[in-house]
Amino acid sequence: MKQNRLVTFAIVGIFSNPAFAETPALLEEITVSGQSDKPGIKLNKVNTTSNRLGLAAKEIPASIDSVDTDTIRQRGDVSIREAVTRTVGISDIGTPGVGQSFSSRGFAGNNSVAQAEDGIRLITAAGTLTYPSDSWGYERIEVLRGPASALFGDASSGGIVNSIRKKASREASLEALVGIGTRGAYRSALGGTGALGEIGAFRIDASVAGGNSYIDRGDYDTKKIMTSWQFEPSDNVRFGFTLDHAEDSPTVNYGVPAVNGKLLYGLRRNNYNVGNNKMDFVDTRARAKIEWDITPELSLTNEAYWFHATRDWRYADDLRLNPSTLRVTRAAFRNVDHDLKQIGNIFQLASSSSIFGQENRLAIGVDISRVDFMHKMNTNNSLTDTVDLYDPAAGSFITNQALRNNYAADLDQRALFLENAWNATDRLKLLVSLRKDYIDTKRKDYIAPAASSSQNFSPFTWRVGAVYDVTPDFSLYAQTSRGTDPITNMLGLNLDNARFDLTRSRQYEIGIKHLLSQSKGEITLAAYHIAKDDIITRSPTDPLISVQGGKQSSRGIEFTTTLLPVEHWRIDFNAALLDVRFDELFEGNTGISRAGNTPSNVPEKLANAWVYYQAPQWEAGIGARYVGKRYASNTNDVSMAGYTVFDASAAWNVNKQMTLRANIRNLTDKFYASMSNNNDQQLVVGAPRQLELTAEFRY
Repeated sequence: MKQNRLVTFAIVGIFSNPAFAETPALLEEITVSGQSDKPGIKLNKVNTTSNRLGLAAKEIPASIDSVDTDTIRQRGDVSIREAVTRTVGISDIGTPGVGQSFSSRGFAGNNSVAQAEDGIRLITAAGTLTYPSDSWGYERIEVLRGPASALFGDASSGGIVNSIRKKASREASLEALVGIGTRGAYRSALGGTGALGEIGAFRIDASVAGGNSYIDRGDYDTKKIMTSWQFEPSDNVRFGFTLDHAEDSPTVNYGVPAVNGKLLYGLRRNNYNVGNNKMDFVDTRARAKIEWDITPELSLTNEAYWFHATRDWRYADDLRLNPSTLRVTRAAFRNVDHDLKQIGNIFQLASSSSIFGQENRLAIGVDISRVDFMHKMNTNNSLTDTVDLYDPAAGSFITNQALRNNYAADLDQRALFLENAWNATDRLKLLVSLRKDYIDTKRKDYIAPAASSSQNFSPFTWRVGAVYDVTPDFSLYAQTSRGTDPITNMLGLNLDNARFDLTRSRQYEIGIKHLLSQSKGEITLAAYHIAKDDIITRSPTDPLISVQGGKQSSRGIEFTTTLLPVEHWRIDFNAALLDVRFDELFEGNTGISRAGNTPSNVPEKLANAWVYYQAPQWEAGIGARYVGKRYASNTNDVSMAGYTVFDASAAWNVNKQMTLRANIRNLTDKFYASMSNNNDQQLVVGAPRQLELTAEFRY
């Protein structure tokens, strides 16, 4: 198969490297252990998403999380979204039109929950983010909850998800995976690293996957290759490069029609999309990074990057049921094309010094980027057809409009940032993060009425917090922060929306972080309140006019723990309770108040649990994911019931080089609605039970 050539070429490239041909010298085995080496213990590990200063998770006054590659593999989480939504308080709200999208702390979508790879933001275009999607090749996935604008800029009031790549190493190693599953699922992956000459190292990670999906005509396939090179010409200078390419054609699942606001079991496998639908995402990325330790106390880092993403859709988006005829009207036959180029550079100076005899860490820098975006579509397509509710014919895409340029958009961002952490006493650490952005956005519309628009923004965002060590293993923290989000997409504001300012969010958070004695685990607890102002609402005096002035707020509690009660056993548990509502919002041409309502697709109760048994030869685990009731639209007229999905895994470590693993997702074959699409008209059915068998290899 064509996609398997990718893995074959990578295997040949790795094994042809001299690092794998040489016989390694026998060295005396040395075992080093510590509390931070225990599985699931993250508080003592450096968290790169929550700060620029090299601080550990325990030192940061914020709710943060990290999922490592071993845990991802044990749980059977193939995608980034699966791994992320097992962390506390995060739910998946991604649909085919927006790619990957999450809800966090009551704020949902790619304009409120940002995504990054190795700390570099992925800019949202037309509400869509599609990369990274596959978890292979990543060392861990970090999550920072609450406003992250002081670190990453706008569109992050709910938090940010950051995927951290595996690094190149001169110590040769190889890992591979092959797997098959129900409904024609297949997966193969390869990762290897080794030395390049006397000063360099390389790493290659490649994967392919595909299958038939759980809905009719739901075929999918994905493939990617990630490459990196690292060089260290001297003890104080390091530079590296990465070059990646990914092609992703996921299942096009726009859901099924709601019948009297309910989800019918008989529609579980139905696909109402056209037979010649299309959804293809292609991402190519390159980066170059240099790190220079000027002195032991002063370092310089500069990272330049270039991203190119193309996205192509062809589908029928809108499904409306006629109850009297049991026919479904398909409308909004859309052909959409994205072409996005992002280029940028992040420059940073970091220092470590002493102030009043106490350690002080400081980072200052400049973050600049430019995005060029072309949006094409077949606009004003008013054609419709109908299909049977229970036996929908595939049919074909119909349109009376050709694909053509819709609008072009440019986005220039320049930011100055500063972060400082000072140990005021041996127990008290004070942190401050500041960021000043200068943002210019332009848009040119090609379709009548053709128009051009532009807008400038200059938000100032910040985070101020303190961490107090009651004991070396128990800390209290508090913080307040300011974030900003665009009212829609920052990239491509149309003439109407360009007149509005950014929305503003303000958070207050307190919490505890505790490492249990005798390395028995860790506990974190956070309580927060976030208020977002200036969301778009209708004028109270003239509902036909949109104005800024709406408000949304969220308050909640998040609890997470990892317990290692006895040898071989591990328990992971987290839970989030929140109260999110519109404090002021008027919608529709009559200005109906939504005050007190819950935003659509946002659950107010979430929980995850996993219990593992891990012996030298055998592993087993069972987990549960609970997502509470959600509403299909801001009207709160149609609700989606909460659900609990159980997963299980078992593995046999045949030897040090090979593991055979079985994962069962949705063990009880739970039938549920995972989210709504097009408000309360369509509901997306959650994935049914699926079995996957994999063989893992390590050398």
